[in-house]
Amino acid sequence: MGVKVDMFANEAEPRVCRPGEVIFRAYDMGAEMYVVIEGEVDLTFESGAVETLGPGEPFGEMSLIDQSPRTATATAKTECKLAVIPERRFLFMVAQAPQFALQIMKVMADRLRKMNERIEA
Repeated sequence: MGVKVDMFANEAEPRVCRPGEVIFRAYDMGAEMYVVIEGEVDLTFESGAVETLGPGEPFGEMSLIDQSPRTATATAKTECKLAVIPERRFLFMVAQAPQFALQIMKVMADRLRKMNERIEA
């Protein structure tokens, strides 16, 4: 993915995950989003499509935006460190840091375009 959110690289209390650890499952309600600091995370969609995310890439933001269940299962592909962004912090950042909001919109647009390409293929 082309869009990265590097402002979380120095998080004080990252979540550390081991390979194979499920971060969240599809249909779970979400109260936070994540940004990969180190390692890789697989997003697995109901269609079977898998997207691998690396450092700087956010995920889980949709549930904070529309208050709906998760659309994918997120699993640590490798040992990884994740910045955990609770809903309150996310909403503050969207309101106070327009660049952050634009980055999140670009991430969502990029994922939508990729899903459309998979459907059309």
